[in-house]
Amino acid sequence: MSRSRRGHGESSWPALARLLLASCAAVALLIGGLVQGAPVRAQEASPTPVECDAPELPPGTPTPQMEGSPAALEASPVAVSEETAEATPEPGTPADEATTEAATAGVLNIVTCLNTSNYTAAAALFTPNAVMQIAGTTNPYDAVQALEGEGLVFSDFQVGDVLTYPDSRVSVEVTYTEGQYQYTHERWWLVQDGEYWKLDGFDTLTPEPEGDTAVVGVQLGSPEDEYTIIPNATEVTQSPVLIFHVTNAGQEAHMMAVLKLPEGATIEQVMQDEALQQQTESIGSVDFVEPGGAQDLALVGVPPGDYTLICFFDAPDGKTHAEHGMVTTFSVTAPA
Repeated sequence: MSRSRRGHGESSWPALARLLLASCAAVALLIGGLVQGAPVRAQEASPTPVECDAPELPPGTPTPQMEGSPAALEASPVAVSEETAEATPEPGTPADEATTEAATAGVLNIVTCLNTSNYTAAAALFTPNAVMQIAGTTNPYDAVQALEGEGLVFSDFQVGDVLTYPDSRVSVEVTYTEGQYQYTHERWWLVQDGEYWKLDGFDTLTPEPEGDTAVVGVQLGSPEDEYTIIPNATEVTQSPVLIFHVTNAGQEAHMMAVLKLPEGATIEQVMQDEALQQQTESIGSVDFVEPGGAQDLALVGVPPGDYTLICFFDAPDGKTHAEHGMVTTFSVTAPA
């Protein structure tokens, strides 16, 4: 699941922004510190449930979008994350065998609900804090609506350390692949509510997939020009792992999507043609980088080709950052 995007990228290129923002970071949703020791495949730790098991979600409907404040919603993922971090005692204590088994089963149950597109059931397994991170409100039906737009699928899902905390929460470190290329490492916070384990929030951790790695620095914005994307290299030789180290040197929040445009098409053509938008491939993304912040985007097995780096957030004038020129190209070349 991804952090709230309501209010972003829906001005001049609504179809393209919705399509790509929905699929680029499909699961930035769930999930600091690094896994200690090799992560264990979820299938090995506990068999994945065949069916999702969740309490019934009370009747309700999504919040009308006009009632939301885009500025407030844009800030909410950061605010919730910081609040959670301040309230979290460190370090946690390794969970005992029974808690590890139960929490792992709880995580796998949530994943099963998501992978089977049972988003209403999944939302019933989120606390209000998790719903706020996902949808920008505490209305679980806003989370359902956000997830329906994601079409997310967790693949190669692996579970690492399980820790307990004095506030009764449990953390589970996980890694998984989003789409075909994006490797994600997160910490999921869980609370037990009766017979169910519910997601209470998540932190994004530094992704460190195994394999020879090429690292490219990318600066979003600058004091001179807010709407720029500047990689420190315009091309890189293909390697098993490609990491974009993304920093925000601007005054506004930014995101960065990596796209593969249809052969021969320009971004301007794609912007105007919904058929081309449907043919555009989402390679991966970082969804929210606050001013002065940094995130790593880890991609695995990216083939040689030309790619587009772009930001879809809205500027104060209502145009997207991309319409202000926050677009650039990047190439992956075949090894000699």
